[in-house]
Amino acid sequence: MLTKKYQTPALLLVAATVLGAMIPALGAAQPTIEPPAILEFVAAEFPESERENSEGATVLLQIAISEEGEVVGIAILESAGEAFDRSAIEAVKQFRFSPAKRDGVPIPVRIEYAYDFVIHEEEIEITTATILGTVVDRNGGERVEGAVLELDDGTRVITDEEGRFAFEEIEPGARTITISGDFIRPVSATEEVVAGERLEVVYEVSLEEEDDEDDDLDFEFVVTAPRIRRQVVATEISATEGRRVPGTQGDVLKVVENLPGVARAAAGSSALVVWGAAPEDTRTYVDGIHIPRLYHDGGFRSVLHSDMVRSVELIPGGYAPPFGRGIGGIVRVRQRPLDEDGFHGSVSLDVIDAAASIRAKLGKKVHLAASFRRSHLDSVANLVSKDDVRDIIPIPRYYDGQLRLQYTLGENERLEIGGIASSDRIDRTVVNSDPALTSRDSRGMDFFRVYLRYEKQKEDLGTISFLQYYGQDRRSLLNRFGGVPTHIDNNSNIVGLRTSWSSKLHERVALEVGLDAEILSADLSRGGAVGAPPREGDARVFGQAPADRIGSDEWSALIASAGVYASVAINLWEDRLRILPGFRLEPYITRSSRAVPSAGDGPGAGTQRYDLAIEPRLSVLLKANDWLGFKAAIGRYHQPPAAEDLSAVFGTPTLGPARSAHYLLGANIRLMEKMNLELNGFYTYSDKLVWRSVAEQPFLAQALEQNAVGRSYGGQALLRIEKIGPFFGWLSYTLSRSERKDVPSLDWRRFDYDQTHNLTALGSFDLGKGFEAGFRVRYSTGYPRTPVIGSYYDATADLYQPIFGTRNSIRIPAFVSLDIRGAKSFKIGEYIRGEVFLEIQNLMNRRNPEELVYNPTYTQHDYISGFPILSVFGARAEW
Repeated sequence: MLTKKYQTPALLLVAATVLGAMIPALGAAQPTIEPPAILEFVAAEFPESERENSEGATVLLQIAISEEGEVVGIAILESAGEAFDRSAIEAVKQFRFSPAKRDGVPIPVRIEYAYDFVIHEEEIEITTATILGTVVDRNGGERVEGAVLELDDGTRVITDEEGRFAFEEIEPGARTITISGDFIRPVSATEEVVAGERLEVVYEVSLEEEDDEDDDLDFEFVVTAPRIRRQVVATEISATEGRRVPGTQGDVLKVVENLPGVARAAAGSSALVVWGAAPEDTRTYVDGIHIPRLYHDGGFRSVLHSDMVRSVELIPGGYAPPFGRGIGGIVRVRQRPLDEDGFHGSVSLDVIDAAASIRAKLGKKVHLAASFRRSHLDSVANLVSKDDVRDIIPIPRYYDGQLRLQYTLGENERLEIGGIASSDRIDRTVVNSDPALTSRDSRGMDFFRVYLRYEKQKEDLGTISFLQYYGQDRRSLLNRFGGVPTHIDNNSNIVGLRTSWSSKLHERVALEVGLDAEILSADLSRGGAVGAPPREGDARVFGQAPADRIGSDEWSALIASAGVYASVAINLWEDRLRILPGFRLEPYITRSSRAVPSAGDGPGAGTQRYDLAIEPRLSVLLKANDWLGFKAAIGRYHQPPAAEDLSAVFGTPTLGPARSAHYLLGANIRLMEKMNLELNGFYTYSDKLVWRSVAEQPFLAQALEQNAVGRSYGGQALLRIEKIGPFFGWLSYTLSRSERKDVPSLDWRRFDYDQTHNLTALGSFDLGKGFEAGFRVRYSTGYPRTPVIGSYYDATADLYQPIFGTRNSIRIPAFVSLDIRGAKSFKIGEYIRGEVFLEIQNLMNRRNPEELVYNPTYTQHDYISGFPILSVFGARAEW
């Protein structure tokens, strides 16, 4: 039993005097006086300064009450000290009385009022208990942050950075706690808790290592989506939290768009531009499986259901040896662990698409997960958007799905088979009164991957990982501008193999070695205008008819490489200094079925080339103290040519890999608990880049040249506020410049995707009772464009043709947008959790220019704007 002290006022009405009333004459009739009565009483606080040395006190007050029963004046008649007097006056000011009456008529009065401060002791029975504890690594004894502890009644908490947790005010008795989380093998414990007592425990857990990269081995410039926490006590780094970020429409992978180093994509674009690199230079991996894209056409959704995602990382540059074949950045998507008991799933519906997912334990050792999603945005857009908006912003029809089946072979040993599939279609027709200016655009992108994964972790052997996958990519484009059709078909088969072994060689030294191989075999056909579709660096305007030079080609291509890599982690100076040298040795084979354009029906002679990429890489991490750390990285990278560029008519069959060097320097600053600042500076230099020859008649089978160079440099900052009270959010800013030289002897020009400034500020508030509200503010410099300084009449084509000025010397105006999000979560029965949300993009309804357009004679120009104010309403249920 515990005691609780509190104060209760003792009230005493001493006297009442009627103001303005005359003393009645002797023998006269006495008036009827009705004293005031308290209608609203406010208890005075017992002064904290007097609790230890005082048993109580009484303050005698005189209170003036108006005809309306309001307190209009207070005077101290007998003081009990400044603290008691002040507390009594503050309380009495808030009293409300019924008015005093004389013969039924309200009158003002003064009354004397004694306020007694008395300390009582009352025994209160405590019926609940508390469990406090810490989670530590069984092997190293280090405290584990981010472990998820779930009580048998569904209450969940997350360990803090010190590995601590607390369950408060829980029912006594035998309580079962389950511990899980990223890289934690689930374990349960049962504790006997007693009412009124506090139980302190320490739980030891076994940590599993990551699939592809050991934390001790790989230090990279990783921009991780900030620790996005649900605005309740149960917090977890997962896709569930990611969908709370404003501007994502509930899609966790769209968090990448809000991180520093990522340029804002044009409305309706699925491009991902990282550190000024071309979109095709950044590769996306799902647990080591290379997929061709992160987002569906239009950029409205990612290609993976959020329920299947555990986390997403952006590595804009300087990444470790296990990855290659790209001179830009890396996006790593980690799938959700399959370790849940029972049957779980979700259904969701919004204006963009409908989706469903399931996760189930089929037996003691078997887990299943599946998801499917299909769009209906094209139908909604017909109702809410204008034709000119849909002319520039493609509205896709898409679906995607995943299937995973995992079998547990033994302790820390798993086998998994699965598949990923995605499909996109876009059809647009822009009708013009002049048939020569009518354009039609149809495109499709389908891909799938099936894979087999095996993992085993053993203390004396280290970690062994094996992944093999097969897939197909199907790209198609049919574009008709007036009478000039252009078609491209690319059917590719992809085989990938990744295997690695990692282990600690010494207390301070760890090693990882592995093989990363990929073979792409493609059959392609292309016909139409040689200059369509446009490439980066082409001088062009939106809607311009392609040149009348046409061609046709059918060819096959093979691009294969096998990267052998090794990485060492050396920990020095009490683990404050980490040095991570590594290298990647990768031979490339590039083959095209035609060395020159076909001269007849014969197969023609092919071409083949061999290249050896030697890629040294080095990263260093220095922890100066508990609040300041520094990091640096340098590396060499290669990227093979695209199969579509190996045409003897539209490209150059002898193209080889492009090269790039990354240089990075940064700092991490802990400003306060749960508030961190990351600062990064970067410089990249690339050569052997491919560009379109500007010659009127290029040399045979040399429509593309490979002597361009490029550079990107700048700095970025990310201020993270993980969880302070009801708020979380972050502020990201990137200042950068991306430039190209089509020929080394020329001057630098702006890259087509260059954006000088990119600023994003977002946050989310927990309003209580299941309500959440969030905001996102974005500012981005517009993309460069080449100005039109004149025109001439082309009698052959019966069209005006533009005369261009300096390449990429002007910009589209800046983009500014404010987005807001509100959500309400609730329970449906015992097992179902529901949520409804409303997200409003471009709240200020700003006409953000997305593209520069001209009239047919190129004498006037205007801008096509993106979406106006756009509302996305949705609902979700999960169990």
